Amino acid sequence: MDSGASHSFISARFASCLDVAPNCMSYILNVSTPTGASMYTDSVHRGYEMSMAGISLYADLIVLPIRDFDVILGMDWLSAHRARMDCYNKTVDFYLPDGTTFQFKGGKGFSTPIISFIRASRYLEKGCEGYLAYVINRRNMEFLWCVNFWMYFLMTWDLCHRRGIWNLLSILYQVQLLFLKHHIEWLLQN
Repeated sequence: MDSGASHSFISARFASCLDVAPNCMSYILNVSTPTGASMYTDSVHRGYEMSMAGISLYADLIVLPIRDFDVILGMDWLSAHRARMDCYNKTVDFYLPDGTTFQFKGGKGFSTPIISFIRASRYLEKGCEGYLAYVINRRNMEFLWCVNFWMYFLMTWDLCHRRGIWNLLSILYQVQLLFLKHHIEWLLQN
């Protein structure tokens, strides 16, 4: 949910997984992004059904080539469902036209700061060394942590792309996949 978005959107990648084709609008919509870029589209999924708290809700989802989110529910959707946002408590109360009411409660988020991909890339460009590390709590072995290499792969890809070191990227990616395969096999055996 994004109260800063006037419309509701669905990523083109996510929309391609749906079992229905989008409708074509009678006009081309120019969408301005927070970065100042413009995206153009004429595709929309009208009346797409979603379920929240076991209640069916409907949205007109405009198809955009966005990567960071699958769906953005904007003010058109929030106002149609008579939503009231409480930013301090991270809740959204819905008062549907048929009299149904329910509350959506957001997560707590992260309690520790996480270095962003952009900041990490800048440090690596300046010549700083980067290390991939993870912590295992040996006192409580009920929870085994599996390494997620996705952020590391993106950082490595970006660095290799800028420096033109494609063979290194290929080797690192293959090593990561091999490690994950053996780590998962080890987890299944134990």
